[in-house]
Amino acid sequence: MRYGVIPTSPPEMIAAAFKKIPYPILDVLVGPIQAWALVVASGLGVLNSIATEQLTARELATRANCDEECLRLLLRVVRAMGYVALAGDRYRLTAKARRHFGPAAAEPYAAFARYGPPQWKMLERLASVVRSGRGVDFHNHQTAEEWRLYQAAMLENARGFGWFVAERMPVPSGASECIDIAGSHGYVSAALCRRHQGLKATVIERREALESARELATQAGHGDLVSFREGDLLVDSFGTDIDVALLCNILHHLSVESNRDVLRRVHTALKRGGTIGVFDIETPTARSRPEAAADALALYFRITSTSTCFQAEDYLKWLADAGFADRRVIRSVKLPSRMLITARKR
Repeated sequence: MRYGVIPTSPPEMIAAAFKKIPYPILDVLVGPIQAWALVVASGLGVLNSIATEQLTARELATRANCDEECLRLLLRVVRAMGYVALAGDRYRLTAKARRHFGPAAAEPYAAFARYGPPQWKMLERLASVVRSGRGVDFHNHQTAEEWRLYQAAMLENARGFGWFVAERMPVPSGASECIDIAGSHGYVSAALCRRHQGLKATVIERREALESARELATQAGHGDLVSFREGDLLVDSFGTDIDVALLCNILHHLSVESNRDVLRRVHTALKRGGTIGVFDIETPTARSRPEAAADALALYFRITSTSTCFQAEDYLKWLADAGFADRRVIRSVKLPSRMLITARKR
């Protein structure tokens, strides 16, 4: 995947051919402006307003209580991004935007948009992280409101891959106990429970996350399938006689040694024949072609945690060292740069 300045009109293509496009200026300015424009359009309710009806800039400005001229400028940027279309003088969401914004969005990301500014604050640490090699775990520095936004954003993210984990995760026959370690809202384990009758899940989360996690589970309609308990994945026991353990999008926050320790404690908690599933981002190899999304995320997690994303071979080795058998890597063409690693306790 690529993300950047791409000429689209004949004059731009001619300028590119003659090497007259100031790429550094555009790369420094356009990306952040587009990101902010999308966040503000969502936050002001503009995208929600035109999800179900077509409105003029004046009508939108009145509803959002904002300046009409500035709103027009904002809408031009969001139109260039492919989220908004203009017919005559009336604006509407495009098909791409309707999938992600508005009350009928099939895969909503409005909460993730609201969580954009707190994430950008984290990225301001990039220079110091590059100099020192040490990231800062943002989980230890979030306000209560940022925790609420973060978990709502992660619930939206989980809807994009929860189906895959539920479909491909091996579950022992007659399984009844699943632990969802650092599972926040519990969406993924709830999807697994729906697929396997009799299975119930317990989300193990830190104290700061529990209140909003329970609220999100209730709002999402799976509060009856998951329960919650406080726990620190770095030191606490995960219990005993567990059938299934899930670790989704969490191990990229931890160091190699911490990951090894977590997997050993999961092995101890599982019954014989119990299974573990690790879903995470797969970082590109050093020799592979650079990828905008995967490489940016690898850098992002180095900034915002004490670690980075790993490769499948890393997880397979750690699982083997922890005593797991039947280790497998499962990928989907629908989820590029992501993987599910499963294994079984002998």
